[in-house]
Amino acid sequence: MSDLTRRNFIKALGMSGVAASYGCNTVLPQSQPPEISASVFPWDLADEGIENVLDNLQGRAGANSIYMCNLSQSIRPFRGGEYTHNPVRKSYTCEDCHIYWKPDMKHYGKIKPLRTKRDFLAKSDWVEDLTTALRKRKMKSAVELFHAWIDPIRLQEELPDAIQINVFGKPVITHNYKNHVVCHNSPEFQEYAVGLYSDLAANYDLDYIQTCLVPYVLPTKYFVQNLPPDPIEWALVATEKGGCFCNHCVFEAKKKGFDLKEAQKELQVLAKQDKKAIMDSGITAEEYLKQNPVLKRWLDFRCESINNFFHLISSAAKSFNPNIDIRWNHYVRTHSYYSGVDLPSFMNHIDSIRANAFVEHQDNMKLVHDKVKYLENFENVAGDHVHWVAALDIRGKNPAVLEKSAELSSYTGCDGYALSHYGGAQLKNLDAVKRGLQKSKWSKHFK
Repeated sequence: MSDLTRRNFIKALGMSGVAASYGCNTVLPQSQPPEISASVFPWDLADEGIENVLDNLQGRAGANSIYMCNLSQSIRPFRGGEYTHNPVRKSYTCEDCHIYWKPDMKHYGKIKPLRTKRDFLAKSDWVEDLTTALRKRKMKSAVELFHAWIDPIRLQEELPDAIQINVFGKPVITHNYKNHVVCHNSPEFQEYAVGLYSDLAANYDLDYIQTCLVPYVLPTKYFVQNLPPDPIEWALVATEKGGCFCNHCVFEAKKKGFDLKEAQKELQVLAKQDKKAIMDSGITAEEYLKQNPVLKRWLDFRCESINNFFHLISSAAKSFNPNIDIRWNHYVRTHSYYSGVDLPSFMNHIDSIRANAFVEHQDNMKLVHDKVKYLENFENVAGDHVHWVAALDIRGKNPAVLEKSAELSSYTGCDGYALSHYGGAQLKNLDAVKRGLQKSKWSKHFK
């Protein structure tokens, strides 16, 4: 099946983010070791020492690729509790959306990154120091840029016109941090994004830059284990729960021949409908979009906007380092079309994907098998197009669940794993990953 035919096939099914199985799984040759990536925060490195952290991840979990998180928010560990092996602190309150490298300001315009101001972190360039240590071990080095790239206060005070707004003109709020979301069609934000990627690609020996930047807020929050089979609910609430109808979007839509202001009037009428009655009718999302083409056009426009945004940052990074990998952290999971990520077209603008489907933190072996099915479906969409790794949550309390996931997920077609997050994991969980790998498709690499 050709790329074009395959994309049309997936779109016809209305399955962006996950597709029905239809064979043609691509299997990584077992002669090649999988990529086992793991995430760290700079305070992990400062508190425990870079070499100690790498000894633990490489020796106990088989990691060969490390990415350091930047632009993080809130308190870590994220789900509460305490760090179990950090000798300095039990938790850490992040500086909202700060970076931990020394930025080259010539790459930035109106918006400039905020570098950490805390003494124990500000004294070092953590991207440089970590990369140097990783190269000595022949390991991959990378940076992840988290969900929000500009802190909420600056966004409200300096770029109020870049805040995503919904169909009723109200600011869009994220599920996780309850903050406003920036619009990807804002020229100032695009300039800033290009600056971040250019800065990192030009000045650091990185293998990939990963991000989980919020595209458009997923209308309804579900976990992998309780996904409805059809995204009709997403279709009904997308315009109210997500964006965007700001002036930047109006301008960009007009260039594509789409009158967003006129469409907004019709979409407001749709948003005010009795949603429960529509859902109870049994109509599918595909049928609903056919009945309401203006909604379909708006959803497509959002995907086009995200594609354009990633084309900009990818082109910028590769102009400095043609070999750098642009990696998407696919945390939006199934039905991602309704958050602006149409995987078949989006994959033209990235090189690799971290497929997120965390279940290991829950003491439920059935969820591991559910996850395997999800990853098999993900392989059917992404496997022929990009390198992709399956995310494993190493912060749970039951190593047996993690071990089984590390074993079974290897057979889904993925090219490796992404372990998250080191600081919140018990060290015995790293050992569980290694045991799972020793039983996996890649067992010969983990004696």
